[in-house]
Amino acid sequence: MIGLKMNRSFLIGLLAMAVVALSLAGCGSDSYDDPAVETYQGDASAQTLVEAATVRTWVDNGCVLPETGQRMVVLDCVPNPAGVFPYSDTDSWFAGDKTKVLVNIEKQYGKLSPQYKAFSNMPENLFGHIPGAIPNVSHEGYEVTNRDDGPMLSEHEVGTGSLIDQMLQQYGITKDDVIVLTTSRYDYPGFCSARLWWTLRYWGFPKENIRVLNGGNKAYAMAGNPLQKGVTLPAINPSNISVADFPQRFLDERISIGELISLVDSGRTTLADEDPDKVIVLDTRQPPAAYYFKDGDADNIPDVFQVAGYAYDPAKKLFNNGTLTLSEFLFDRDDDPATGLNIPFSATTNPPIDLTAAPASSYLAIHGINGGPLAIPLGAKPAAFEGIVRGAKITKTPTYNITVPALTLPNGAYKTKEDMLPVFAAAGIDGSTPVVVYCNSGALAAIYYYALKEICGFENVRLYDGSWQEWANLTAFEPADTTYVMNDDYAAFPSYPAPSPSVVFFAGQNKYFTYDPATDAFKDSQSGAVINDPIKAGGSLGGNPAWDTITRSQYVMFRPTATVQGAALDLNGTDNYRNKTYNKVTDWPAMRTTPGYIGDANRIRQEDEAYQGAAPSSGGEAPSAFIPKGGGC
Repeated sequence: MIGLKMNRSFLIGLLAMAVVALSLAGCGSDSYDDPAVETYQGDASAQTLVEAATVRTWVDNGCVLPETGQRMVVLDCVPNPAGVFPYSDTDSWFAGDKTKVLVNIEKQYGKLSPQYKAFSNMPENLFGHIPGAIPNVSHEGYEVTNRDDGPMLSEHEVGTGSLIDQMLQQYGITKDDVIVLTTSRYDYPGFCSARLWWTLRYWGFPKENIRVLNGGNKAYAMAGNPLQKGVTLPAINPSNISVADFPQRFLDERISIGELISLVDSGRTTLADEDPDKVIVLDTRQPPAAYYFKDGDADNIPDVFQVAGYAYDPAKKLFNNGTLTLSEFLFDRDDDPATGLNIPFSATTNPPIDLTAAPASSYLAIHGINGGPLAIPLGAKPAAFEGIVRGAKITKTPTYNITVPALTLPNGAYKTKEDMLPVFAAAGIDGSTPVVVYCNSGALAAIYYYALKEICGFENVRLYDGSWQEWANLTAFEPADTTYVMNDDYAAFPSYPAPSPSVVFFAGQNKYFTYDPATDAFKDSQSGAVINDPIKAGGSLGGNPAWDTITRSQYVMFRPTATVQGAALDLNGTDNYRNKTYNKVTDWPAMRTTPGYIGDANRIRQEDEAYQGAAPSSGGEAPSAFIPKGGGC
């Protein structure tokens, strides 16, 4: 119905054509009749993950693959241009300028954050780029850009053919080059490399010509290979490459908002895993939040901010005159075990915090439904509501853990297929049914796409690049009061960059609701009772339900709105502190929607199918760089 079965048949047909072509070649022919066969004949056996030792060999050989004579082009994938933080990722991470990196990390996470401490202690030789690499900044607007599938204009969609052409041409890339994707940025390990791999594949690159450096620059440097400092670029001769020159596009690697809505409406996302018609939708956002702060004395201030001997400054979000972050106050710390609550943390269990023993039991509580923790991932991007796509699996439950740390090694490299298969199988993902992956903006999900498709060898995997930033803004409803509005969330870092780098707490307990198609009613997710008064028609779709996603989601809670919430009130008690605080940057952003749109909401595919290359004289207009809101790649 939506092309999820197409990849298998395409590959079978491709291999069949390859056999015919090779047999013809054996009879004296020195060419292929079908250019697609020639271009993609190596796809079935291509190993797209490349190790540091191999890349070092190619670097030492003048950036030429000795076995094929092809030129290697290394693209160092980072997210941020100038304007996001004090320094661009090119001038900081790519340049290996530790001072500038730390300025940015302080701005993003705070000087007392585990991230700042981790990178402060990181040796100089781990900062920088592979000699000859070119920085590829995703938010320059080429590979991720604003596009409209019909109902809504959304950020982070796949770049147009014209934009990808321009990007590749300015890098001097040709069809014969082998592109190696890596990253110099270590707090977003693998995100941007995997997303660019997916983008290039989508537009038709053969697998043999796009490789991912396993573990990125960190693994390369830890293997004893030198990284280069400064914004030093190789001599580049702009090319005339166009994705229109490739004989095949792999547009089925993407799923549109219209296709995903159709899948949900068909009921296939909620079928049992063993049902042959099941489609697994995997929400890869991490980590899930299962906790909230207790308020035992009911004074509207969570008790964790009132522990005797630990003064808390709500403006700075620091304890004891700015000497302790919430992370340091809560968790057991090797550097100072006598300070704070010293709550033990486990990255391998869920919940990872033991709430049965003091002090956790005194200050923390857990969201629970059906006897287990309700661990709903949170969107870091601007959105109108939280929840999951109806029927979606999440990355961590009491019975399985498929978070990124379960799939990667400490140096950031992917684990092997043999190690990954049982991890995914425990979550009911074994390659026998189609899989759709999404996250906040399609970057983190690309890691799962790559792991499932390229490492595990699962054929039917698709990426929803609109992800939560699109899905969670297509709403025909809005809150009428604060009953089902999300409490403030607090990110804490038990350790970094150790596995499971953060855990999320809410300032108070949340209430969730879920739409029941059988009764055409919203119901409380905990009690099952019908609830209507706290929810009213409205939202970005103005009450038009055709493209509404709230009714196609589960465990929903609205983000705060300025209308319902009013002014943000603080922790000092004088204004009767409330937990729900509206943030104009990430809550209920202004979106360009088309509530009355009529169509299949698959406009991007139609545009990309029709792309035949830019006019020779046009060259295309350069995109405008944009500042990503809410963090992430």
